Amino acid sequence: MARLMKAAVLEAAETIMVKDVPQPDIGPTDVLIRVSNCGICGSDIHSFKTGMYVEAGQVMGHEFVGRVAEVGADVAGLSPGHRVTGFSAGFCGECNACKAGQFILCAALFQNSTGYGRPGAFAEFVRIENAELGSNIHLLPDVIDDMAAAMIEPMSIGITAAASAGVKPGDKVIVLGCGMIGNACIQAAKAAGAAEVLGIDISPLRLKLARECGADDIFDARTGDALRWVMDRLGAAPYHYNVGGNADVVFEAAGIPLTIQQSLEMVRPGGTICIVGLPEVAAPIDTTKIVHKMPTIIGSLGGDFVATIEKMATGAIDPRPLATHRFALEDASAAFAKQLQVEESMKVMISPDA
Repeated sequence: MARLMKAAVLEAAETIMVKDVPQPDIGPTDVLIRVSNCGICGSDIHSFKTGMYVEAGQVMGHEFVGRVAEVGADVAGLSPGHRVTGFSAGFCGECNACKAGQFILCAALFQNSTGYGRPGAFAEFVRIENAELGSNIHLLPDVIDDMAAAMIEPMSIGITAAASAGVKPGDKVIVLGCGMIGNACIQAAKAAGAAEVLGIDISPLRLKLARECGADDIFDARTGDALRWVMDRLGAAPYHYNVGGNADVVFEAAGIPLTIQQSLEMVRPGGTICIVGLPEVAAPIDTTKIVHKMPTIIGSLGGDFVATIEKMATGAIDPRPLATHRFALEDASAAFAKQLQVEESMKVMISPDA
């Protein structure tokens, strides 16, 4: 007879129900984790609002921490009781991306990933498949508490984005959107040695947290012209037939058409734009700015858990101020409603052990 557990199931857009579902069984290469905390990600919100990324019936949740409950016979280095985080991400191994070693570009990645195609951690238990310590499952030092540990995954997005964008000492950096991922980019840019990191948003709470977490200055875009503020703060950078901002690197973390457009205005000629936000609608852009400024434009997906755990353990980055609310699993619907209130929340946690 199948073992049952409680889980929050996305039944349809804007409808989450907590119900009994089968507890994952593990094979010889898998690990079963009892979940302590799991954060609501921006992609979870997109799925909740619109049905993007997942099918009805999905248990979402991939930003989690917990303790090992069961270990497959072929898994090395882990025992019941170990405190861990992780992320299953399966790839096909046969497509051109896989053959080139670019596994993150495998089209089958998300259908085989925790909280997207595989059952996620808005549940009492979550399974890590083909568990490999230091790869897709990670032991946690005691210095990182459970609340912070559940934010390792989103903080890793910022660490990898800063590395991909090549942020270096002395750089001038703009972060458009100071939600969880934007804040991770702010902290990662400062940890990489950026001389000035400026945050732009329309939420007073998120701007306040951006300042507390290392932003050198912040701007509420409701109060004036964000481009003008950037030019006043960092200097104006002329380019062919026009003039714009002088940022070496711009992180677009809001995922809205306006900020995508603004990223092209604010970056200096030859600078870098790193897009980490996930728009729900397409953005019209003026491609003449790409021609005349010749910026490097990259997308950044996924994160380096190992580097992030190291930086959190040393205090180089600290997500703890960003956890604003915590709900029991039974109150998952209320947790999502709170996460949608951007004026009141940053990172909302769902805690099966609450």
